[in-house]
Amino acid sequence: MEYIQNNASLARCCAQIKNETLIALDTEFVRERTYYPALGLIQLQAGGQTFLIDPLSITDWQPFKEILLNPAQVKVLHACGEDIEVLSYFFKLTPVNLYDTQVAEAFLGGRASMGLAAILEQYKNISLKKEHARTNWLKRPLSQAQLEYAANDVIYLLDIYQQQQDKLAELNLVDWCEQDIQALIKKRSFQIEPSLAWREIKSAWQLSPRALAVLKELTTWRLRYARNKNLAVNFVIHEREIVLLAERRPTSIKSMRNIPGMHPAVIKRHGDTLVRLIEAGKQVPAEGCPSKITRVAELRGYKDVFTKIKSTIESIAEENKLNTDLVASKRMINEFIGYQFTVNEWSRETQPELLNGWRGRLLAEPLLQCVQAHNN
Repeated sequence: MEYIQNNASLARCCAQIKNETLIALDTEFVRERTYYPALGLIQLQAGGQTFLIDPLSITDWQPFKEILLNPAQVKVLHACGEDIEVLSYFFKLTPVNLYDTQVAEAFLGGRASMGLAAILEQYKNISLKKEHARTNWLKRPLSQAQLEYAANDVIYLLDIYQQQQDKLAELNLVDWCEQDIQALIKKRSFQIEPSLAWREIKSAWQLSPRALAVLKELTTWRLRYARNKNLAVNFVIHEREIVLLAERRPTSIKSMRNIPGMHPAVIKRHGDTLVRLIEAGKQVPAEGCPSKITRVAELRGYKDVFTKIKSTIESIAEENKLNTDLVASKRMINEFIGYQFTVNEWSRETQPELLNGWRGRLLAEPLLQCVQAHNN
């Protein structure tokens, strides 16, 4: 295990592994009050050697970027979603040729979102200790125990990869697994447009069109501010306070202070801006306000069509020896129903996951038959 703390050591490490076809990769980061994750450590394993890279003391990342962008090298990770986010933000690029052992295990009969510890117990009969799970990876120096804990996240990944690949190939599932990994990378690399952030508010369905117009102004500003200041959105102003302001629509800081649940520090810091944004939302013409949100579960006959679709998916999953939860989660089914019945004005902006890729080939025709049967 080598601890890399300077540019020369990183360049030497990257030169050593540049011809390896398989590289295990993981990151440790901190993300408590910030919008963007703060990278604290990078773990690599290749050619029988483990490298722990300290991002706080390195300035020349070009050799490592070449590794991340090398299509001839498979980068093996476990539960790569957050790693994609931190690497994309820190290096301003999206790594290529990634493989996710968690995604793969779901195709091999494992639970959805199976943890690395469970996979290691299954494949290697090894129990990982988690005593350093809450380490502040930005604090220096890191202890030997912390470094060994971090190294364990990559040491066994390449062996697991080889075993999974053999099983996936035997079951003719390599391509399907790759499709899901690519979809995950695309999803985790996507950044929502600030003007659409209001759609992500959980209780927005309770609001009137006018309140939604105000909510849109507030959430657009909040997301832009959070990104600019690198603050978690709820540390700018909490979601419940955003909803309260959209509902009550106070006209002054004084009236804002009378709203139960509004934090005084938020009013002191952003009060004038919030009043201005609320007024802007109130001035939106009625025809320009977002339509009231309809929850998919409120659709007439929803329970019947959901049950029929779920049953159909279960049968198809069983026929193909796949976990039902892998084939279609409840969220995917609801997305499909919303798309087919245009539940909201944006419901047909993108094609649902159940009609894409391998899921589309398995499910499109039978699910559309379910919808036709429901309509008849």
